[in-house]
Parts: sequence; structure tokens; C-alpha cells
Amino acid sequence: MNQQRKMKRLLSRSALMLTAASFLTFPFATSAFAGKEGVFLSDSVYFTLDKVTLSAGAEDGSLRFSLGLNNNSSSPVDFNNYGVKVIDTNGVSYTAKLSEKVTARVKAGETGTFKFTSEIPANLTPSQLKVDIFEWNYNAMEDIGALSVEAALAESGQSVLQAVLNLKELDSTLADDALVTAQLGNSYKVYKDGAWMVYTDLLLENLSSSTLKLPEGLEYNFQDSKGLTYSAQFAKVEGESLLPQQPVKATLQAAVPAALETKDLSLLFSPKGKVKTTFLGSLHVAKSFSIGKIGDKTEYPNLDVKGLAISTSWAAASKQSDGLHLQANVTLTNQSDGIVTIPTLSAEFQALRGSVAVTSSDNAVRTTYLSPNESTTFRFSGILPAGLNTDALQLVVLEKQIAASTTTQPSEGTGNADTNSSKQVATLPVSVTTLAGAGSGGEVSSYAAAQAYTLGTPFKLTASNLIDSNVDVSLVEFGMSENSDFGFKTVVAKYKLTNKGTASLTVPDFQTDLTSSEGYTYSGVRQSAIAKTIPPNTSYVMSYSYMLPASEKADQLALNVYDANRLAVGSYKTAIQPIPSTGAISLYPFTIDLKDYSVSATYSKDSSYAYRLRLDLDVKRQEQVITDANFSTLAFEVVDSEGRLLSSKTMTFTGQQKIMSGVQFIDFGSIKSEQLSSDVSINVYEVVATPNGDAKRLVKTIQM
Repeated sequence: MNQQRKMKRLLSRSALMLTAASFLTFPFATSAFAGKEGVFLSDSVYFTLDKVTLSAGAEDGSLRFSLGLNNNSSSPVDFNNYGVKVIDTNGVSYTAKLSEKVTARVKAGETGTFKFTSEIPANLTPSQLKVDIFEWNYNAMEDIGALSVEAALAESGQSVLQAVLNLKELDSTLADDALVTAQLGNSYKVYKDGAWMVYTDLLLENLSSSTLKLPEGLEYNFQDSKGLTYSAQFAKVEGESLLPQQPVKATLQAAVPAALETKDLSLLFSPKGKVKTTFLGSLHVAKSFSIGKIGDKTEYPNLDVKGLAISTSWAAASKQSDGLHLQANVTLTNQSDGIVTIPTLSAEFQALRGSVAVTSSDNAVRTTYLSPNESTTFRFSGILPAGLNTDALQLVVLEKQIAASTTTQPSEGTGNADTNSSKQVATLPVSVTTLAGAGSGGEVSSYAAAQAYTLGTPFKLTASNLIDSNVDVSLVEFGMSENSDFGFKTVVAKYKLTNKGTASLTVPDFQTDLTSSEGYTYSGVRQSAIAKTIPPNTSYVMSYSYMLPASEKADQLALNVYDANRLAVGSYKTAIQPIPSTGAISLYPFTIDLKDYSVSATYSKDSSYAYRLRLDLDVKRQEQVITDANFSTLAFEVVDSEGRLLSSKTMTFTGQQKIMSGVQFIDFGSIKSEQLSSDVSINVYEVVATPNGDAKRLVKTIQM
């Protein structure tokens, strides 16, 4: 009868598959249906398992966990009436000790949390362990139920890659509870400063009740499958001391052979000089090596930054005469609800076989912080030997970090402590991406990721505090011409900025570039001078020019837009506008229709000749947008059959040399007699003045 009154049951996710009659008999507490296992005392009082950590030492292991007593009844429950132990699959039990003092009495409607530690054999796995709950009945233990350690770990996603270091074995003056756990983070094998290195991130936590420092006699070594060891040292430790229950991030580094296989690599913690005979704990680090693929997004490995994601969002490779040209975009995205600091990043393109690496930096000006849902993209490029293949290359992203050098940090090449407390700068890996499949850019290129776009429509820009939301930005003209004399092509893009607000707004200082489907990036240069403000309910036009190689077809280009801090705000597929052979030519916001023309030669008193061009034009304004003295001009150039420039003349859309509808004459003087020919032509260019010189776009050729 006593057993029947206990309602001894173990509920798991699968146990929710009960019949309707069962639900009528046992009205379970709502929180029991969230996926956790529960051991029930009644329909409203139950135990749950949380915050489980399994750690392995050299000989012994430890299991730490929190037991929740959920009291949804109307009366208090006394935890003193119950006990806890750990059992394995063979039925062997292990004592569980409370690790902190708490009130045993759990009030109605509350949850009590009780933290335990249990010493267990080091070889036990989570699937072999359960936390058993029993009730004291006149000094006898009566089992109520057990909770799975494996299920609790799976539900919380917690890592079990930990080692427990008993520092008392190195320093007998320390207390019995001088325990430090080392939890494994990410590991990286990279080529750095002329050598191959292994870096491993650790999360150190002091389990004792007093402050600890890592002893000088503690040594760190990586060991491979052949039993060979490689001495490791701290590249970074955050903080001078390990405060109780306060996790501290540390990074170990070790020089290793280039051919080292990481699949069987272990990290050993040993008394100094005894790595071959004694160790205090070990970690199998093989599964911690983090090598991503292009497009993968992972959590940024920083203890202080939560919700920041990093990805190599795009990469491309192209073999040219001087080597293998590589480009990669690394994007940081703030997925949290708070503001995060943008780290200082650099990168290296590295060959997996051999000692070849090229360092790259992105020196773009950007803000210090990222707001929620904001992203920023770092752009890296480099040239490696042409004989390399992208399948054997990796991109290593490095962060410049500053940490105090303390007694917890061994000195270079030894296991000894370094008492130098000066600030040190460390450049440590935070991401490794294989460049296999980068090829010519392919499906992960910036072009493929760009949005479809219709000329003249406002860009759907990502929110930026540097571009006012009352300013619409649109691309209204996009033309290209070839400069055969200089071996490159020029693209001229015109942008219309419209002030939708009720007050004058500052013209935003946005940046642009073009990316081809093959992965090449061409930076945009804005016209030399622009207006400072845009009045309300008006539009303003500005031009950008782009220099492209003569081999670029420009049939697949992505236009990328950034704010003044180089934060990406939009990417759009664009197409070059062809120049019509007949009819009106667009020079936004104007159109020019050449109705008739004629060319004649005249003789001057100084024994020189001149060409006179008679034009009959129809000039129209497409839209009422603001144009000023900084607007583009028209250049007329007379060239002979060999393409040599004989004379030129410039006209504007405003001012004294304004081009207008109707008949007008343009004189080209100082033509030598030997230059006279019936086989000359007049090229008409739109010219944009930029800080890098004039950018010219051919819009018409007039044949004599």
C-alpha cells in the first residue's frame, strides 16, 4: 500500500504519449510538457535535472548538476525528506554532495534549485549515468525515480568536453577543493609567423570557494596518435586570477609539424617535466577543430560577445598571369538584442601543404559598434602562386586582442609563469574556412546574392543611421564605354536622391562598388563636388565612375551600396544600358536627339584650318531634378582615322556654354594642313570630373 501511495514515475518526452484516461487520472503540471524529464511526487510537485557538466580527470571524473524541485502545489515541500545519488548502468551508486548551502523548504508556487557534485570514474559516459532520487523513510531509502544525464545534456546542448584539474596534487598547501575545470572551445591549425601552430580555446573555471592561480608546476602539451608531444603555452589569459565560479577564457598555442593529423590529438595537463608518466587531466581536442565552408554562419568565439555571428559569406579565385587571385568577404552579423563591439580583424590566405600564406587587411572606415540585426563585411584579397588549387587553401580570420600578461601565463617556450604584467597584443584565429569550391565565385558570389533591380526604382536599403530614411536613392543611368588608348573601360552611374521629408537633408556620403560574377570588385569614385543639402520635395543627381579592365564584358555586375562607415546596406543586379544607334540619347535628366548635322573646314589667317560642326538638336529635360555647375559636361573630340585627337571642345548643360535645342555651331581650331582629311570623326562624350581625373562615357560618334 505504501508503494502505491508514492506515485513512482519517470516522465520523459516519450511518456507524453499517454491515453486520454491517463490524463484524467494524472493532471500533470504544465511545465512538465516542455521536453524535460521529470520525477513526480504528485501531479503538481516534481524534480527536473539541469546544468549538467561531466568532467574527466586523469583517474577520476566528476558530475555536476542542478536538481530543480518544482512545487506547483498549495503547500510547502521540504527537500530534507529526500536524497540524491548517482547510479551507473551496472547499478553502482556514487555519493552526490550539495555544493552550496540553500534553504531546503520550497514554498508553494516556487522552484527550489539544489546544486550537487559527485565523484565518479573517469571512463563513464553520459549514457551510462542517471541521477537517482529517493525518499528517507525512517532511515531507509525508497526510490522515487531517476533522471537521465544524457537526456539533460541533449536538452540543454551543453558540452561535456571538460577536464577537472586537482591543483592540490601540484601544491599541497592548497585546500582539498582546489579544483579547476578546463572546458574545450574551438581549435584551429593555422600557419602563422613562419610556423604551423595549433590554437585551442579553453574556458577555465575555479570550482573552489577561494581565488586560485594556475601553479607554475602545471604543464600543457598536445599529444598526437604516435605519442609525440608538443609543448603548449598560453597565447592569452583573461585576468590575473581565477575567481570562484567565474569562467575565464584562455587560448593555448603550440608549434606543430605541417603534416600533423589532428584527428587523434589530445591536450594533456601534467606536472612539470612528467608528461610521459603523469597527467592530471586530458581533453580529446580532435572534434573541436573548427573548419567552416563558404556560406556557413557560426557563433563568434568570444566569451564577452553573445549573439554575434561570423561567416565567410563569399569567396572567389581566378588564375592570372601573376598568380592565383583570391577574394573573400567575411560578414559579422549582430543577432542579439543589444549593441556589440566590432572586433579588429585581419585575414590570411594559406596553403594547407607547404609554407605559403598571404596576409590581407580591410582598412575601410566603419563604426565601432553593431546595432541589433546590423551587419558589416570585411573584404580581403591576396595573390598566391598560380600552381595552387583552391581545394588545398584555407582562409584564416584573425582578431587583434589585448590581454594582460600575468602569473597565469607561461613564458615563451616553457611551462613557467611569466610575472610581467604589461599589456600584450595577440593576433589569434577566430575562424577558419576551407576555400574548396571557391573556383570562379559560382553560386556563392556577390552577384548571385544580389537582388534583382529595375532601373529608376528606389533601392531597398538596410536601415543605417548615416542614410536618412527620408532620402530615396535610385540608379537612373548606367552606361559604359571603352578607352582603347589606355586599355580599360569606364562605367558611369548616375544616382537620383529624393528628399521625401519636410525639411532640407544632408546629402548622404554613401560608397559603392561593382562586383562581377567572377568575383572581381571595382570601386566607385564619386564626382569631385556635390551639393551639401537637398531641399524637401526635390531630387538631386550625382555621378560615380568605375574603372574596369578591357576584358570585362560587364554583362553580369552587382552594384553594392555601403554607408559612410562601410556597412553594407544593399546589393543589386545591374545591366549596362546600350547606346541607341538612332533616336534620342539619355544623359539623365536630359535627352538629346541629333536631328541633323554637317561638318565643314575653314581656313584661318594664321595659316591654320578649323572644322566647324553644325548641329540641329532637340534637348529635353526628362525630370525636374536639381543640376548645378558640378553636373557632367559634353566633350566633342575630333579624331583622325588612326584615332589621334586633333581638337576638342566642351559644352555644358548650364551656364554660358549651355547646349540648347535648335541649330548651333561648334568650332574646332588649330588644325594643321596635313591633318585635314575627309576621314575624320567626332566623338561625343559625357564627362564626369572625379578626384582621380575625368571619367568619360562615349555617347555618340559623328562620321564626316
